[in-house]
Amino acid sequence: MSEKEKLLVPAPGVCVPWEVKMEEFGTFPGNEEIAKKEWEKLDDFAYNYIWFWAQR
Repeated sequence: MSEKEKLLVPAPGVCVPWEVKMEEFGTFPGNEEIAKKEWEKLDDFAYNYIWFWAQR
């Protein structure tokens, strides 16, 4: 594991923070606010899905 991966501790309710995704994307060709809003909705859904199955 790299040092960067060890330091990633997302906020409660988040799987992969937007800041991490932006680092993966690099330069973003388009409206970043729209993409951020949609990413956060998708990430929220993923978190809740995992939480639902973990609690069964």
